Amino acid sequence: MEWKTNIPPTILITGSTGFVCRYLVTKILLNSNFNIVLTYRVKKGNYNKNNRLSFEKADLLKPQSFEGIFSKYNPKYVVHLAAMARVSDGENYPVEVLKTNYIATITLSELSIKYKVESMVFTSSNLAQDAVSVVGICKLLVEQYFQKLNSQTTKFISLRMPNVIDSNGAVTLIFKKQIENDNPITITHPDMSRMFITGERAADFLYFLVKHGANKGVYVSYEKPVKITDLAENMIKESGKHIKIDFIGKKRGEKLTEKSFTLNEVITTDISGLGMIKEYKYELNYLKAAMEILNDKEDILSDKDIQNSFKKL
Repeated sequence: MEWKTNIPPTILITGSTGFVCRYLVTKILLNSNFNIVLTYRVKKGNYNKNNRLSFEKADLLKPQSFEGIFSKYNPKYVVHLAAMARVSDGENYPVEVLKTNYIATITLSELSIKYKVESMVFTSSNLAQDAVSVVGICKLLVEQYFQKLNSQTTKFISLRMPNVIDSNGAVTLIFKKQIENDNPITITHPDMSRMFITGERAADFLYFLVKHGANKGVYVSYEKPVKITDLAENMIKESGKHIKIDFIGKKRGEKLTEKSFTLNEVITTDISGLGMIKEYKYELNYLKAAMEILNDKEDILSDKDIQNSFKKL
């Protein structure tokens, strides 16, 4: 799907070192004449030199560091990929994860309105469904916050990104390393299941939503979850080795399964497997319950910035 305009617009993408970001940048360079601004916190992502690529340093823990970037480039589109995405990070560093994933995203949405961005695509997660982990609740809070925004200029779109195969921290990478080293494959529970997607397909979803996503839409992959044990057994079989599987027990904040949406629950799109949840709306009681889970943690309850941000919901 080519997308070229007379005057090349600028797209701002956060998280230049991310696995999906590389696929998205490749797709944009091949299929559009966009100029791309990529943000980084410590080091730039590794990309071939291209005069359509620019890099800017910014820190989600200091979200106002993004204002100068908006002012300098006046982006027409924003794709927000950067996050602390591991469930374990949320359980071990809840305040930092809330500020990175939730408060910073609110600031980016406010900047998007201020600078009249046409669309902002936020990478949510399947963890937002029936959220129990800090990371999942952060994603849910952003989705719900978007439902309250009434901008005349900017669309706010959420994509619940499935687990991306071979991305940083992905179970597929962990299993590959364990097999390579002839170590047992470790799985938390025999019935654990997750939804998976390739980097190329994730980029397809994001690229499509930048232009075609509906305001306040929450998009999901409606393909079936994969049982982690089946995935491990297939990888062992492909390796030709005799590797055993050890079940080590669920981690804090971890769900056993991910909800799979049926065709009756989504509005399908022109991209196979991608749909928008029907009748997704702001639910105050659900939000209150989620925030109560967070406020059980004393360091969250005592943080004024976080408590003030909750009021925006």
